[in-house]
Amino acid sequence: MNADGETQWAIEPVQYAANSPTTAALYRVQVNDKSLFVKVLRSYRLWPALEQLPGEFRTMALAGDLWRYEADVYLNGLADSLPTGMRLPTVHSVNLLDDDHLVMVLEDVRTTDSPWTPERYGRAAELLGRLNVRLTRNDALPSAADRSPGRITRLMVNGFVEQFALPPLLDPATWQHPLLAGSDLHGDLMELAAHIPQLLHDLAQRPQLMSHGDACPQNLLVPADAPDTFVGIDWSMTGLVAAGDDLGQLLIGRAHSGELSVAELADLHELVITRYHDGLVAEGRDNISLDDVRAGVDGALILRNAFMSLPLDRLHEPATDELKQLMNRRLELTRYLVELGAVSLSR
Repeated sequence: MNADGETQWAIEPVQYAANSPTTAALYRVQVNDKSLFVKVLRSYRLWPALEQLPGEFRTMALAGDLWRYEADVYLNGLADSLPTGMRLPTVHSVNLLDDDHLVMVLEDVRTTDSPWTPERYGRAAELLGRLNVRLTRNDALPSAADRSPGRITRLMVNGFVEQFALPPLLDPATWQHPLLAGSDLHGDLMELAAHIPQLLHDLAQRPQLMSHGDACPQNLLVPADAPDTFVGIDWSMTGLVAAGDDLGQLLIGRAHSGELSVAELADLHELVITRYHDGLVAEGRDNISLDDVRAGVDGALILRNAFMSLPLDRLHEPATDELKQLMNRRLELTRYLVELGAVSLSR
C-alpha cells in the first residue's frame, strides 16, 4: 500500500510459446509487495491449428474438459503422490471465466540462479522416477489423462510430428536452403522416419507409468529458499507412457534453449537413467530394468525431438548471425538424436 493506504498493483505480460494449444495468456501481477503468476487457459476449440490435426487427436482434444487439465492437476494436488523434494506451486484461486476460459492465480516462485549441475539433473531424475511410480500406483492424474499403454505417445506423434514436422523436414526443397545446404541429415531423417511405427510399437510393450508430460528444467523450478527441491509446473496432458519418458524432456529442455551442449547432454544421458532407476527401485518397482528406462528416454528423445528440433519455421527470416548459430546448434543436436535412433533400433 502507499502512504494513503491504497493498494498498489502492476501487471506485466509474460512471453510464451505461441503454439501452446491451451495457453491464452500469461501475466505477472504485483500487488503491493507480493508477486503472483496468472495463467489463462482456453478451450482446445479456440486453438487456430485444431482443424489441422488428425481426427482421433482432434476428437480427444474436444472431448469434455481436457483443456483444463493443468488446472485439475493443481486442484486435486495429485492425491498426495508427490515425493519429498517436489511440490506444486501454491494455488491462490482458479476461476472459470466462461465456457472456454479459466484463470489460475498461482504462486510466483522465486527461483535460484545456481546452475543445473549434473547432481541437480540426477536428483531431478530420481524424483521423477519416484513421482512416476506414485502417480501410477495412486492413479493420481486427472480423469482426462490417457490410461491406454502407448496411446498418448502415438497420438502425439500422429498429431504433431507426422502432421506438422515431417512434411517440410522430408521435402528435398527444404534442404536447399543456404542454412541447411551443407548438411547430410535429410537421408538419415527419412530413414529414421520410416521406423516410427517400430519405435512406437516397442515403447508400447515396455513398462508403462504415468508422467508429468513436459518435465524439462524450465518446468521444474528450483526455489531460492529450497534449492535442493523442485516445483513442478506446466503439467501437460499425458497418461501412461513408457517408463523413462519424462527424462527425454529433462535432457532436451536446456539443449533447445542453448544452455546445454550436445556433449553435455550425452554425458548426462546415462546419469539420469541410473538415477531415475534408483527412484523406481526406492518406490518398489525394481521389476523395471535399466534397459527399459533407456528405451523409454531414448524413444522420447527420438520421437519428440529428432524431427522437431530444427527451427524450419525461421528459414524465411534474414540469415543473421544469431539464426546461423541457432541452426548450427540444432543441426548438431539433430545429428546426435538421429544417431541415438540408429543405436536404439539396433538393440
